[in-house]
Amino acid sequence: MSSTSHKPDKSPAQTVERKRAIVAFGGSPELKLLRYLKPGFRHCFALVRSQGVWVMYNPLSIGTEIDVWPGDCEEQLRHWLNLNGYTILDAHVRTLRPGPLPWTLFSCVEAVKRVLGVRKPWILTPWQLFNHLNEKSRKKIIDNSARIGYKSF
Repeated sequence: MSSTSHKPDKSPAQTVERKRAIVAFGGSPELKLLRYLKPGFRHCFALVRSQGVWVMYNPLSIGTEIDVWPGDCEEQLRHWLNLNGYTILDAHVRTLRPGPLPWTLFSCVEAVKRVLGVRKPWILTPWQLFNHLNEKSRKKIIDNSARIGYKSF
C-alpha cells in the first residue's frame, strides 16, 4: 500500500459544469384564465445549452414543443426573443438532488422549474419565477414590458 491516500473519483454529475439556460417570459391571453396573470408574464419556457446546442423546452397547454438550435446562434436567439416581445433572463441548471419534488399542478412554470432544478413549491406564476430567478442570478435582463403595453406605477 502506498503512503498517498486515494481519493474516490468524482461522479459525472460533480465534474460537469452547470448548464447555462435562457428563460423567456411573455405570452398573450389566449386562454381566459391567463388574463389574470401579469401582462408580459403569462407564459414561460426555457432554452438550455447542452452538448454544444441550444435545446428549447416550451410547455404549452396543448402539448410540449422541443426544438434544437446550433450552439453558435445564441445572439440570434436572444435577438429573435427580444423582437417577439419576450423578456429574457439568464439562469443555470442546478444539479439534481435526491428525493422527490413536491406534488403540484403542471404548468409552464412548474415545467421550467423542474428543468432548472428549482425546488420552490410556492412559485406558481411566471412573474414569481421571474422574480426568484432575477434575485438569484443578478443578471441583466431585457425588459419588454413597456413595449407590450404594460405600465408600471
